[in-house]
Amino acid sequence: MIKEGDLIAQFTRLERHVLLTWIEEGVIAPHRDETGYLFDSIDSARVALACDLHYGMGLEHASLPVILSLIDQLHDARHQLRALTRAVAEQPDTIQQDITLRIERTGRK
Repeated sequence: MIKEGDLIAQFTRLERHVLLTWIEEGVIAPHRDETGYLFDSIDSARVALACDLHYGMGLEHASLPVILSLIDQLHDARHQLRALTRAVAEQPDTIQQDITLRIERTGRK
């Protein structure tokens, strides 16, 4: 866990008032103790992404929650697809072939 000042020092483009806005809007959800906000590695990665989107790509603050929510959904879908792929790989060959045929048929429609 790192403190707010240390996090801001890591991201030279990041302004404190912008970080506080992101926290208020729920874009970033750090932990908090009596000394202030504390950020874990996931928070840090999310700040890096938000900085890239806002400062690098010019995305407005109001758009960030929507874009990050979509990215979160895509991330979750990837994990679910990996789990499904592992489950299919554990099935007997005949079941795997049936699944492959059904997917091919569905893809043609």
